[in-house]
Amino acid sequence: MKKSKYSTKQRELLIKYLSEHIDEQVSTYQIANELQNSKISLSAIYRNLSELEKEGLVKRCIKANSREVYYQYIASDECQNSIHLTCRMCGKSFHMDSNDAEILLLSVKLNNGFTIDKPLSTLYGICKDCSEQNDID
Repeated sequence: MKKSKYSTKQRELLIKYLSEHIDEQVSTYQIANELQNSKISLSAIYRNLSELEKEGLVKRCIKANSREVYYQYIASDECQNSIHLTCRMCGKSFHMDSNDAEILLLSVKLNNGFTIDKPLSTLYGICKDCSEQNDID
């Protein structure tokens, strides 16, 4: 993970916000709305998210049926050592069981010669709660 060259108050506010929303994917507009009283500009949010992504502290994704870009903070130790599972219905994101993740990673490597970048990986599907509510198998 690449370390930042500098730290600003706006960057610190953004990191604090993201670290409080670790298992969530948030848009720049959601962040700007939440931090509107903190005097952080939308351009500063974009600029800092871009830098945080380069540093490996956030990952960028686009949700199904959306053009909007979402960001997820992955700097925590738990996120760095996890594959993320994200529900396409409710948007909830959580960490895959570590044993299951290791089996998946090993299987892909042995069968395909491909090494998956674990902290940047997200599998999309339907969570147990949404599946039960909608009788999805």
